[in-house]
Amino acid sequence: MSVPSLPLAPTLDTSAAVPLRHALLGLIERGEALRLDAAEVARVGQACLQVLVSARTTAIARGLDFRIDRPSEALERMMIVARLDTALEPTCGA
Repeated sequence: MSVPSLPLAPTLDTSAAVPLRHALLGLIERGEALRLDAAEVARVGQACLQVLVSARTTAIARGLDFRIDRPSEALERMMIVARLDTALEPTCGA
């Protein structure tokens, strides 16, 4: 059975960090794998990158998968600039 992907917003700026955090925590609290579709991300800031890293860390601690599918060029570029590309690599739950 395929796990549905949560589409990320095109703009992941500071104002998007709190809603993103709540959405990801909701999935984690329900014990769901985090599959994020990042194809439409055009802008991303440090606050949302921190939310993504935190969600990945929490997912790992709870034995849940974390994956960013179809990362846009903008997201990939910002992850490299922020040196978070390896911190956001996919994981498989325990």
